[in-house]
This record gives sequence, C-alpha cells and structure tokens, in this order.
Amino acid sequence: MQLHFIGTGSIFTNRMSASALIDDKILIDTPNGSVKAMRRSGIDPGIVDVCLITHFHADHFFDIIFLLMEQGLTRKRDGELVLAGPTGLAGRIEQLFELSYPGVWATVKPNVSPRFVEFGEKGGQWSGHGYRVRALPVQHTTPIALGYAITDGAGVTLGYTGDTVMCPSVETLAGAGKALVIDTSFRTSKAGHMGLDDVEALADRHSALTLVPTHLGDDVTGSDRANIVFPADGQTFTVDDRGARPAERSAATG
Repeated sequence: MQLHFIGTGSIFTNRMSASALIDDKILIDTPNGSVKAMRRSGIDPGIVDVCLITHFHADHFFDIIFLLMEQGLTRKRDGELVLAGPTGLAGRIEQLFELSYPGVWATVKPNVSPRFVEFGEKGGQWSGHGYRVRALPVQHTTPIALGYAITDGAGVTLGYTGDTVMCPSVETLAGAGKALVIDTSFRTSKAGHMGLDDVEALADRHSALTLVPTHLGDDVTGSDRANIVFPADGQTFTVDDRGARPAERSAATG
C-alpha cells in the first residue's frame, strides 16, 4: 500500500491541511487547497475513485467542490465515484455547490456518478474497488467524526484517526494493522485533538505499530520514540505488514 501525504498540517501552520491519498485511488479528506496540492505533485485529481471524509470542518471538507468539478465539469468518469462520510454528506455537498457555484452541481453530478455512503454515530463498513473500509466513531467537536481502517486486497490495513481526542476507537485503530496515521495537533491534548503526549503513550503501548502524526501544529516537530515517524507534505510512505516507512513516490497514473 502506498500512502501519499497531500498535507500534514493543522489550520494555523505553513503546512498544507491534513489529507492523504492511498494507492492513487482513495482520498482521505478534501481540505482547503488539497486539489491544487495534488496538481502540484503531478497527481491528476481524476484518478480518485473513493473519497473518505472524516468530518465536516472546512479544513477537512471544503475542497470537495473542486474535486468534484475536476472530475465532472469538463469530463465524465467511466464509473462511479464513491463519496463516504458522516450522515448528511450528500446534502452538505449540494449546499456547498449552491453557496459557491449555483446550478453547477446539476452539470457535474451526472458526469461524476456519485455513490454516497453515509455513516451514523456508530460508524459502519463498506467494500469496493478492492478495499474494505471500516468507519469508527471518534470524539471531536462535531456531532459525527470518523476514523477509518482501510484494508487492501493483500490484507494490509492502514488506520487513520481523523481529528479526535484519545478514545476507544483510537485504540481499536491501533490494533487493526501495523500503521496508524494519527492526529497530533498539539504538545498536549486540547480542543478536541490529541497531543504528542497521547501519541507517545500509544506508541509505548503498541511497540510494533508505526505511528505517523498528522494535523500537526508548528510546535510539534519530533519525538524520541522510534516507532513515531513524522511525515512532510508531499511525502510518500510504503505500508505493509512491517509498518510504514518513507518511500520514493512513483509517477501518478490516470
């Protein structure tokens, strides 16, 4: 499994907002500037087949408009685009189009062929495109926030917490595979986010797990734990049954 970080930052940093692309197929979150960042990395936004939204805050969701227009305004997809996220996802997208580009959704929607998968407060599961996705409820400042466990055809599982404090679902994601992308917004937990102290404690409890911090604040720059590996914007990791490690990114296709 190839994990490409489009962005790794929280709101008030020079990093791009947190977003990741798996195997040039599954996009996790569509924050401000993420579609432009994909283009700058040589990635065609049209290659995305599945988009997972963790919650509806602007720095995780508002670029969904531009992803959909990239895929359906001047071209037409060959197959459906799976859009998964919290309950209300389809309605939120329609509202955003009406606020930003009134009438355009009527043109884009049939070209994109969206399939909406909405998860409630208990989470749920979806399978398709060679992957199994499990959505787990996490604890943030929105009514529904989700973490995801994504498993490929070879049985490799990547966990992704989204924004959350330490909660039972984070522990579940830590045990789901050998790599976990984890909210590390602050030095210590606050405002609905984990701190580096939480992440280091989790690293101590799961010594065989690679933890990859994201949604980073400027004051979170490193750790002395060997199994915590900090990413940079645009960096790609290989994820397998040994964990996650930096890798050279191959050219995107599509």
